Amino acid sequence: MFDLIYKKRLRDDVETWVEKGWLTSDGAANILASTAAEDGRSKVPMVLGGIGVLCIALALAALIAANWGAIPRNVKLIGIIACVLGSHGLAAWSAASGRKGLADLATAFATLVFVGALALVGQIFHLPTNWPGGAFLVCLGALAAAWIAGSRTSLIVAAVAAISWQIGRSDIGAAPLLESLIGLVLLLAILAHPVVHPNRLCRWAATSLLLITFGRWLADTGETLQAGDSILFARAVAGFAGLAASLVQLGQIGELLVKWSDYYPQRSHGRWLLASCLQDVGVALLCGLLVFVLLFHSEFGHAPLWSPLTTAPVVLTVGLAIAMNAAGFLLSFKTGKSRVLFAAVLLALLAALIPVISPNIVLVAALNLSALVAISLMGTLHNNSFWTLCGYAGLTAAVLWLLDVTVGSLLGQSVFFLIAGVVLLGLAFAVTRMLRRRAPQQATAQEARS
Repeated sequence: MFDLIYKKRLRDDVETWVEKGWLTSDGAANILASTAAEDGRSKVPMVLGGIGVLCIALALAALIAANWGAIPRNVKLIGIIACVLGSHGLAAWSAASGRKGLADLATAFATLVFVGALALVGQIFHLPTNWPGGAFLVCLGALAAAWIAGSRTSLIVAAVAAISWQIGRSDIGAAPLLESLIGLVLLLAILAHPVVHPNRLCRWAATSLLLITFGRWLADTGETLQAGDSILFARAVAGFAGLAASLVQLGQIGELLVKWSDYYPQRSHGRWLLASCLQDVGVALLCGLLVFVLLFHSEFGHAPLWSPLTTAPVVLTVGLAIAMNAAGFLLSFKTGKSRVLFAAVLLALLAALIPVISPNIVLVAALNLSALVAISLMGTLHNNSFWTLCGYAGLTAAVLWLLDVTVGSLLGQSVFFLIAGVVLLGLAFAVTRMLRRRAPQQATAQEARS
């Protein structure tokens, strides 16, 4: 959907650029032809190949299971080892021949065979069932294949296995420190892979593992507090709000650092793409938390609840978010768009944390609505459709909640919408005047530079 919106807007922008003389007609035609050619057809063979590899791996597992009793133990082990080594050998030959797609598929097949081999070896030697331990071994094997061969598919398998291990590795609150450190190492290894080998699915898989890992840390430390439900609820909201705010600001601070340095990386670099993905997740998480706080504000109990703000996960994420916000304002003193982003994030963080400090629902609702409007404006100024959509969705949910809670009659609803409409029209008028005043200044600055 967003690709279609981008292509439509690009066509309009290209037409405007040609009219202003910024772009030649031939250049515009080449740009539109290039975007039209990128319709996903080049990815069809890889998708079909991936499905085919999965089917072949399932067929092999079914064949072995159907003849389980008739196949000797040594033959089973030799066959498994031969399949893994043969697949990796095919992957190495394909990579040496420049066939990266075939190499990735072969590595993925070897990873799937390795996953099935763990279960088969356990049955061969009648080993006790240990799903977290098996997920950990799968994660290590898939991670090794992902890094050695640069396989994206193996990285996704490793991320899924790491998530399974994080969820079931031990009882909540009873996890030893070593397990937590191992989980951190796995997270870093999986997050670093899409930086070196960019891939959209890998970025989303790594980001999902980041959220699960942080949630497990929150759950483990919260269980040791032996606190009430309201405090645990407040800890979760504050911790994830700090994490989301940090993710949104991370990419913007990186761009500002590049702006003030002499190094200009390409936007196709894996680290920039990962930072952009983390920003999208952070914006979506912030908007979801703001709506969540409104819907379940009664779960906070009697504020102030200062103890949630003193635990390690909350102190780390909220403190990091505030420090990044201060650094962002310092770096963006000449960049209006960046100041809007940091202001919107600061307002959203305050709106998510205010129920922990004050139980006043009027104050909570006002800050949440203001933060959602600010996020919508932030997405518009940064030309990010996903951010704008998240802000609009959260604002719609918040307004519906406000109508349900505070306005009972149709007359009251009409008054509410009238006031909201007047306020928004006034805001739009003020923003329009501000942009018109800035336009001549920008034009003068461009002429001076030229």
